[in-house]
Amino acid sequence: MARPVSIPDEVILETARDLFLERGSDVPTSEIAARAGVSHGIIFKRFKTKRALFNAAMNVATDWDKALPARLSANIGKKAVETPLIEVGNLFVEKFLVLIPTLMMSWSTRPESPTQEKLEMRNNRNRAAHSLQAVKAITKYLEAEHKLGRIGKADFDVVAQAFVGALWYHSFLQVTLGGKRQANHRLYVTRLVRLLLSGIGTGGR
Repeated sequence: MARPVSIPDEVILETARDLFLERGSDVPTSEIAARAGVSHGIIFKRFKTKRALFNAAMNVATDWDKALPARLSANIGKKAVETPLIEVGNLFVEKFLVLIPTLMMSWSTRPESPTQEKLEMRNNRNRAAHSLQAVKAITKYLEAEHKLGRIGKADFDVVAQAFVGALWYHSFLQVTLGGKRQANHRLYVTRLVRLLLSGIGTGGR
């Protein structure tokens, strides 16, 4: 008799992630199991609780921002100033669309144990620290382009924070609108970057 096919955890997690992003954290685990092609019991055998499944499915890599400084530095004085900012902005939106539901789940429910609470607090601090590093990288990029005379003078730290803040709010709206979201993220990012740069202007040299 042939052994039943074992569905890898990665398939379950990918299915769960798609449904959580599509429907929110209230999607039934029975529906996740059905779409993944496993029994409902398998979900809890492998992940113990729905919260554990959610955390595993929505786990966001904490080192996604490490490549930003090098990416921005490599383009100083080369491409149009807006080009690397648009690329970075699209990356932010991509990550925020996964991160925001994770944070909403964390904030709206009590941790299952003191250990889980400490882990989630540590993860939140790490995410905040990495976002801050990304803001600093954008600030340095804008400062470098100003020194080359390619953009005008401004408080670039505020500009960088406004940029990231606008991307966060845009992503938050898409998450909270649920299945109704129809935003063209790339178009939004492009328009946002051009709006911010038009406010700064050229360096005049």
